[in-house]
Amino acid sequence: MDISENKKDLEEKILSKRQQIEFEKTNLDLTTEFSQENRENPEVMEEAKNFDDPAESVVETEELKSLRSAEKDLNDLIKQLEELKNR
Repeated sequence: MDISENKKDLEEKILSKRQQIEFEKTNLDLTTEFSQENRENPEVMEEAKNFDDPAESVVETEELKSLRSAEKDLNDLIKQLEELKNR
């Protein structure tokens, strides 16, 4: 594979990874926005205690791990593309 094909392949992977990250972020936003914990009425003391918890406590940790992994992959792809351009 020559450099231009390799560059095009990396650019396509970067675009795909950015779309994946955007989708996962939107999914996480919707999960936290519509989670049962965020819709509770904080009139009861126990509920009030947890009402202002960060969104991360609502979201499954696997979803966050997946998002972080995708962001790391994107950074790696961008780094590879920059190295290829500098050749």
